[in-house]
Amino acid sequence: MNKSVKLLILITLLHLTLVSCQKNMEQKEYSWTTAVSTPKNYPAEIFSGHLLTSLKPNSYYAYLPFNEIINPEQGLGSNNNSTTVGATGMVPKALDITWMSYVENKSYSGIFILDADKIQALMINGDREPFYDTKSKKTIVNKYYDYEINVGLIPGGIVLVWVGGSENTTLVGRYQAHEDKNVDWKVAHKSMTDKKGIDEYVNYMNEDLPQEIKDQITQGTIPFGCWDTLLKQYNLTPVVKPEDKVETLYFNYINGEFESIFLSLDDNVMLKKRRAVPRKMNIVWHDINDRRMESDVYFDEKKIKALFEQTKPNEPIQFVIEIDRNTKPRETTGILIKLKTNDREIDLHKAIVSQETFTKSIPY
Repeated sequence: MNKSVKLLILITLLHLTLVSCQKNMEQKEYSWTTAVSTPKNYPAEIFSGHLLTSLKPNSYYAYLPFNEIINPEQGLGSNNNSTTVGATGMVPKALDITWMSYVENKSYSGIFILDADKIQALMINGDREPFYDTKSKKTIVNKYYDYEINVGLIPGGIVLVWVGGSENTTLVGRYQAHEDKNVDWKVAHKSMTDKKGIDEYVNYMNEDLPQEIKDQITQGTIPFGCWDTLLKQYNLTPVVKPEDKVETLYFNYINGEFESIFLSLDDNVMLKKRRAVPRKMNIVWHDINDRRMESDVYFDEKKIKALFEQTKPNEPIQFVIEIDRNTKPRETTGILIKLKTNDREIDLHKAIVSQETFTKSIPY
């Protein structure tokens, strides 16, 4: 091998090394904090809860919110009860938790191995967060690497885990805890020294619950199986018309997930994937005068879930969004939605609780 060939190889290797180092410098480390949620009006309290980054003894852990009542207004997947504690550049591998389900007057415990590979895959590339620069009149897409690991506590000892960022929130695990009758609750609350003290404290915490929930407690009719049915996913694809010039779609789903669909950034390509039943939709579109508009649509969870259950297992479903482009700001009509399969259409108008449209000056 002559000197010129050796020199060329050396220069090539040096270039590749520099490119690799540059990419590593540009790649930001992801970080995460912790949060916890419950179904609305089914409060819980954590006695002890940790997300562990290793299964080895004395490994680093981040604690979950404790010594506070967890009962978020938005329900499962919301982050009202959160902490600033977490980790950077490493994923949680296990969850160790003990909590009280107040509507059941039961404590649950469990140690669960998390899907660390799936969690890392969701965080390592960051989430997109576009914004419109009014000076340059251009859309700038930033990457954010800040996430939240949210633990959902459900009656019956069910545990759900989500990974949430600025672009999406994804359910990554469902686990089953066991009833634990050996929790020393007087460590957290002095009055809970014995069964009588625990019963009195639990009854006090349940005083302000809606009558419907109180009746479930006294009649033994807590709907234990219903929350698992919220997790069902469908081969669901949103469909919009090109003339509506839809820029973005945001969906909140009844399984606690959240999805951002940036059609204006992704060449109007709608990703085909399995999705849960929507509970809220936000859509940005253009009216007949090419004015940018934004509409919020809220669904009744029970009604829309029942309509989805009329479809056949695993069949492709189109979530067809029809927009009256003459809709004016503050109007509460104008968005029609239906499910469309190979052999039928299901109108969702009876499942819509409310909708409202506004003008929107900038895309994001």
